[in-house]
Parts: sequence; structure tokens; C-alpha cells
Amino acid sequence: MISLDDLGFLKGSIGETIVSTYDADGQPTAAPMGVVMAGNERLRIRPYLSSLTYKNLQAKRCAVVNVTSDPELFYLTAFKEANPDGKLSPELFEKAETVDAPRLRAADAFIEVSVAENGSFGAERAEFLCAVQLVTASKALPKAYCRAQFATIEAIIHATRIKPFLRGDKQERERAFRLLELVEICSDVVNRTAPNSRYSEIMADLTQRINLWRKESESLR
Repeated sequence: MISLDDLGFLKGSIGETIVSTYDADGQPTAAPMGVVMAGNERLRIRPYLSSLTYKNLQAKRCAVVNVTSDPELFYLTAFKEANPDGKLSPELFEKAETVDAPRLRAADAFIEVSVAENGSFGAERAEFLCAVQLVTASKALPKAYCRAQFATIEAIIHATRIKPFLRGDKQERERAFRLLELVEICSDVVNRTAPNSRYSEIMADLTQRINLWRKESESLR
């Protein structure tokens, strides 16, 4: 079996992935999420208690950790409203081989996991220690490194926290403004290295969403 090491995971370090699960109605869903390698065949998933991923992991006790470097997949799973009809298409998924969870067809690798233990990770997040059941990977050819690709993913990850922070207290709003600065840096990298590309289109759409969130948060004060 392919190991977590083979996929670039480092013990104790966060790997940015997309975790997919089935909801209570059996519908596939997914969300970007950092996971931590806890051992050769162990991963820690730490979703927010308010998230659908948390509820699904509690109920189903399994998931698929999808490994990809495709910003489009990160964007569509982070911001469901960016999809046609405002929700993820079932066509994006296929059933996992060993667990009752979906996986993203377009991902580069799949880590099928089952929950071994769960507890808390701070006041707002849970922690699921998961046992790896199966790791599979595509045999895609390597691609030249593009700064815009990874800058876009960084911006999306930052943006997932900006909206709730803007609606929070003074300390959380300050955190939001620091993240906004990081998104602007990422946007500059994208527009310099890949203008008129899908990456720049995603960044433009993301910027519009962020500006809307800022206006909404100002109107609530």
C-alpha cells in the first residue's frame, strides 16, 4: 500500500486536504481541511463543532481524505455557492472502496479512514484520530511548479476563516484583517504570475465575496 510518507505527509505537520463524507441523507459533501499525520497509518482530523464534517464523522465514523493540488477543487468545496445551483454536484464524487464515504473523482490520491478515537481540540473544535484503511493514488505525470496555483489555494484557506472572524469580537476582526492582508499578497502573486488564467478568475471571484462579507459585517455594527 502507498504510505502517507509517499504522499508528502510529515509526522506532526498539517497537510492541506479535502475531507469528504456522507451526510444524514446519504448525500456526498466535502470541505477543505488540514489533517495531521499522527503515525504511519494514523491521521488526526480537527473539524469545527459547527461544521457538517463534524456531524458526519460523528454519525458515520469514517471519511475520505482527498489529496489534490487543484485550486478549483479547494474553491468549489470551500464555497458551495460557487457551484451550479449553489451546491456540490454528486457527479464530483464516487464511492470509496473500504469505508462508507465518498471520494472526489478528480483528486490525485485518496486516503480512506475510519474513526478510532475522538475527543475535543479546544473549545470550538473536535479531534478524530483516524485509522488509515486504504491509500490509492493516480499515476498522473508531474507538473511544473506554478506559484499561482499554490497562492490560490493559500488564499482560499485564509478566506474560509475571514467571514466568521469579521462577524466576531474585536480580537477576531483583527485576525480577519491580518488574513485579508495575506489574501491580498496571494492575489498579487496570482495576477503577476498567471494573469488571465483560471487562477486569476478564482481570485477575482474570491475578492468579490470578501468585499461583500466586509460590507455585511459593517452593516451589522
